[in-house]
Amino acid sequence: MDRRRTYKGASNEERRAERRQKLLDAAMKVYGAVGYHGATVKAICAEAGLTERYFYESFENGEALLAAAYLAVMEQLTGEITAAITALPRHDMATVARTTLTTYYALLRDNPNEARVFLVEILGVSPAVDRIYWDTIRAASFAVLRFAPDATEKARDLGLDLELFADGLVGAVVQIALGWVRSGYAAPIETAVETAMAILGAVNRQFTAG
Repeated sequence: MDRRRTYKGASNEERRAERRQKLLDAAMKVYGAVGYHGATVKAICAEAGLTERYFYESFENGEALLAAAYLAVMEQLTGEITAAITALPRHDMATVARTTLTTYYALLRDNPNEARVFLVEILGVSPAVDRIYWDTIRAASFAVLRFAPDATEKARDLGLDLELFADGLVGAVVQIALGWVRSGYAAPIETAVETAMAILGAVNRQFTAG
């Protein structure tokens, strides 16, 4: 027999998870409006419709909430991109790259609060939060190395640091995203995608020529 206590059909664990999600959703809205440094626990709890007691049930402090919000955004981005490219032929790298970029930039455009967390609010809060950010960038870099074996092999032959090489490619994509978001998405998404494709294409041609 399951002896876990329930309330209106939900277990304590389920209700706690629901409260945690409400706080994450509220944090996105508050960060989007006033930024991380302008956000307070009180404001986030008010947006979530919860008391501060429930905030500290799930998060040690505001920094922990920011980190959790960032990881939630990353999980969403990764899931959407993976779903978008799963059925694509791996040998058609141009299509994989364009689909990845389109999905990525579209998610940022359609979720401006999340985009602010992902691109603007996350850096400079603390060494611990910075480490989370750079770990995710490095994970994306490893994905680039897996999906571009020809360019990777040429970079290796030239004696380049492969991790720095991949970091540079990812960094270009992210910097384009940052500029686009900060402009209020002034350019069409196609412009953002093709700008990134031009950079990646130039690198690919350089490293696969001959």
